[in-house]
Amino acid sequence: MNISKVDDGSSAEPALQTPHPDLLKDLFEDAARPTIIKDDQSRFLFINGKACEMFGLEPDEILGRTDDDFLPADEAARVRQADAQVLATGKACLIEEEITAPDGSVRTFQTHKRRSFIPTAEGKKPIVVVVIYDLTDLRHAEQVLRASEEHYRSLIELHPQTPWVADAEGNVIEVGPGWQDASGRDVDEAMGRGWHKTLHPDDLPDVVKTWEAAVGTGALFDMIYRIGTVKGRYRWYRNRAAPKRDGEGRVVRWYGLLEDVHDRQLALKALETSERRLRQHRDELEKVVQVRTAEVREKNIELDRLLQHEREINALQRRFVAMISHEFRTPLAVIDGAAQRLTRTKAAVTPQFLEDKAGQIKGAVARMVELMESILAAGRLEMGTIAINKEASSLSAVLRQCIASRAEISKGHTISHDLAELPELQMIDKAAIERVFSNLLSNAVKYSPAGSNIRVTGWRDGRHVRVSVTDAGIGIDADDLPKLFEPYFRARSATGIAGTGIGLNIVKEIVELHGGSISVESTLGRGTTFTVELPFDECIEKQSA
Repeated sequence: MNISKVDDGSSAEPALQTPHPDLLKDLFEDAARPTIIKDDQSRFLFINGKACEMFGLEPDEILGRTDDDFLPADEAARVRQADAQVLATGKACLIEEEITAPDGSVRTFQTHKRRSFIPTAEGKKPIVVVVIYDLTDLRHAEQVLRASEEHYRSLIELHPQTPWVADAEGNVIEVGPGWQDASGRDVDEAMGRGWHKTLHPDDLPDVVKTWEAAVGTGALFDMIYRIGTVKGRYRWYRNRAAPKRDGEGRVVRWYGLLEDVHDRQLALKALETSERRLRQHRDELEKVVQVRTAEVREKNIELDRLLQHEREINALQRRFVAMISHEFRTPLAVIDGAAQRLTRTKAAVTPQFLEDKAGQIKGAVARMVELMESILAAGRLEMGTIAINKEASSLSAVLRQCIASRAEISKGHTISHDLAELPELQMIDKAAIERVFSNLLSNAVKYSPAGSNIRVTGWRDGRHVRVSVTDAGIGIDADDLPKLFEPYFRARSATGIAGTGIGLNIVKEIVELHGGSISVESTLGRGTTFTVELPFDECIEKQSA
C-alpha cells in the first residue's frame, strides 16, 4: 500500500461536508492510536493528528477523498472491500498489511475496523472506524531474533566440541549433534540420565558420583572418561560443566562441553611410558657409569628441566582453557537472556526496550572481542612477533580516547583525568599504548564498586613521562603484588570476578618494549594505583634533530 499526497487536479470528489465534525474530534482526536473515520462510500470524514503525522499529510489533503486518491488500484480495491464487509455485516475485522510510505520505506500496519453510526438530518448513517497499530518495529525485532537464533544454531552445529545443557537436577535436556558421532546413538537417548549407558563400566561409578556431587553443591564439573559406541568401541572424552544461577544464587541450568581428547590421552600415556623408560635407562646407566662427564650431567639436568617445564605448560594450558571457557559463557548468557526477553515480549516493543536489549548484547559482544584480542596479543608476545613502531604522537590524545571509550561502556563509574602536564608529543606506538591503558582502565572499573571515581593523572618528570591510574576498589593482597604481572596469575582478592590473568602481563611487556616500566601500589579494601613510566629521551632527540 503506497500512501502519497495527491495534486489538486486529482479525480477525487469535492470536499465532503462532514456531519458533526466537533463530535468526531471530541471522540477521536485524543485516541491512543492513529484513527480514521470513513462514510459508507469509503470517503474520509475525519482523521486525527496521530494518523496525519504517521502518513505525513494534513487533514485538508485527505478529508473528502477516498483510498483511490492515495493507493494503487489493487490496494484501494482491497481496502474498499474490507470497508464494505464491515458495513454490511457489522462485524469488526483485524487486518495486517504492509504499506509503502511516501519516503519508500515499507511499514507493517495492523488495522482494526468496526462499524458505527452517526446521526444526520436524514437519520443514522453508518460509518467505519479505523484504528491503526504500527507493527514495523515489532516485526523487525522478530526478524532479528530469528536470524540470531539461526546463527546460534549454526554455531552449535559447527562447534568442534559438543555443547549440552542440563536442568537444575542434573537431567540432560539438550545436547549438540556431535553426540551422535561420539556415541553412535540418537540425541534423544542422551536425555535425562540416558547418557549413563554409554560410559565405560570402569568409569561409570566415579563419573556418576562426581556429577551428583557437583549438582548437589553447585561446584564445577570436570572429568575425563571413556564413552563407547553401540559397537563397543571406546574413546576418551573430557566433560566440563558449570552452573547458571538466578538472582538469589540458586542453580537453574547447567551448561557443558564434551571434548574428544582420545588422541591427547594416548599421547600422554605414551609420554608417561617414555618418561618411565627413560628414567629406568638413566638409573641403569648410573649403576654402570659412576663418574659421568660434565656434558652428560648437564644434558640430564636439562632434560629434567624440560620435562618439568612441559608439565607446567600443560597445567597452565588446562587452567587457561577452563578460565577462557567460563569467560565466554558469561557474555553468551547475556546475549541469550536478552534474546529470550525479546522472544517472550508479546506486547508492542518500545524503542527504549529495544535500546536496552541492544545495549546488553553490544556490551557482551565487546567483552568477547576484548577477550579474543587479549588472547591473540598473548600469543604474539609468546612467539616474539609483536613489533613496536614508535612515532611522535600525543599521549594525552590516546589517553582521552581510552577514557572516552571506557566511559561509554562503563556508565556506572566516573573517570576523571588531569593530563595538562603531559608533553605535546611522545615517541610511542599508539595502538600498543592504547591497549595498555584500555586494560588498566578496564581493570579499574571491574574491581571498583559502581558509582566510584577512577582518576587518571599524567605528568612529565625530567626525562621521563609518568601516567597513573587510581581506583578505590577492592585492592590487592600484599603477598600477591610481586606475582601480579606473571602470565595467567590472578590475585586472591579477584576471586569470583571475571578475568583471564593475561592482561597485566601484556601491559608489562608492551611498556618494557617501549623502554619503560610499570609499578603498582595497593591497599587491600581501599584501592590500587598503577603507574606507567615511559622514557622521554627519544622524543627530545627527535625534536632536536
